[in-house]
Amino acid sequence: MKNLFLGVSGLAMMASVASAGGLDRSGQSVSAIFADDNTASLSFGYVAPSITGTDSQGASYDVGNNYSQIGLSYTNSINDKVNYSVIFDQPYGADVSYNTNPFISNLGGTGADLDSQAISFVARFKLNDRISFFGGIKGEAVEGEVSLNGTSYASAIAVNAVAGATPGVEAETLGAALQGDPDAIAALGGLAAVGALGTAVATQAGTFLTTGGYSFDMEKDTKVGYILGAAYEIPEIALRFALTYSPEIQHKAKTTENIFGAVVTGDVEYVTPQSVNLEFQTGIAANTLLTAGYRWTEFSAVDVIPDALGSDLVNLDDSHRYSIGMARRYSDALASSITLTYEPEGEDNLVSPLGPTNGLFGVSIGARYTEGPLNISGGVNYTKVGDALAEVGGREAASFEDNHVWGVGFKAEMSF
Repeated sequence: MKNLFLGVSGLAMMASVASAGGLDRSGQSVSAIFADDNTASLSFGYVAPSITGTDSQGASYDVGNNYSQIGLSYTNSINDKVNYSVIFDQPYGADVSYNTNPFISNLGGTGADLDSQAISFVARFKLNDRISFFGGIKGEAVEGEVSLNGTSYASAIAVNAVAGATPGVEAETLGAALQGDPDAIAALGGLAAVGALGTAVATQAGTFLTTGGYSFDMEKDTKVGYILGAAYEIPEIALRFALTYSPEIQHKAKTTENIFGAVVTGDVEYVTPQSVNLEFQTGIAANTLLTAGYRWTEFSAVDVIPDALGSDLVNLDDSHRYSIGMARRYSDALASSITLTYEPEGEDNLVSPLGPTNGLFGVSIGARYTEGPLNISGGVNYTKVGDALAEVGGREAASFEDNHVWGVGFKAEMSF
């Protein structure tokens, strides 16, 4: 019973992980380290988001693009005390596009495409049959592209550009003055001065739109990090509690920006976030397994601030994901599971247009068929994502409501 439900519960959770908060995609589990010796696995997930919204100009958006996830692992032992796993996953990602005319919409032409790959080598030392420690190294590659466009970004970026070129004028004050704030108008010298600055902002905003808005390209950068963890097990009842810590990994990438028709090359330093995974399972009755999990990811520490733009492209809150599930074996060949996943809403309903959701609740159903050394698993997930207001410069740019995500996953596991 020790590993009987690993594929079932893992597959059910894989589909829900794919719609998790922030930029999280794989969940970065190292549960393969608990697989039987000489076991290889291949997993595939496909996710279809429906993330729709509208803005104050009457534009409609359908921004979530379909994407796929691949995972590979191989586990074997060196001796009775030490085993290891090699794990490939795609830990972070984004695929968002606002395919609307930027001249007549707040966010048209805005989008993001982030890709990542990671290979981890994890070794586990068994202190005894109940306590073990594991750790390893991870090579991680990240690359991405971002586009900012539409009238909301044109106005906000133009305000920053005019304020930056005008001594004694702060962007926040100028933005407030253009919105009619009397204190800000007085601070800038009255209506005449604000009118002149407003004309300059309008000219810059027009230039921004006619030159294609803002684009950012970040070349692939590969860095190495590490993983640490510990586990407590009672094999007789399939109990396992595992704690995994992954520290942040520092990256530095070459960049190319296009803004106001000018091309700016440079580099940007950023981190991929530290995270903690807690994974629990235990048998609660004959042929029945309870699973639970928690994942914290410190996305608030991720800042990507390009040279020419001068502001953060990420701007995400920390992610807290909870899951609980049940798996049931019907025969030596067949088992199934159900898993619930929850992420609470953030404190502020204003979110980045590159991730226009706030919290989620998902249900995943999985099944596993065993034939000799081969295990075939499959799962389907439905996730309801929370309503959110996409903001630019602290002001609402679009409203997203009543959205959801479908995901399916498959896994093949072979013991040699």
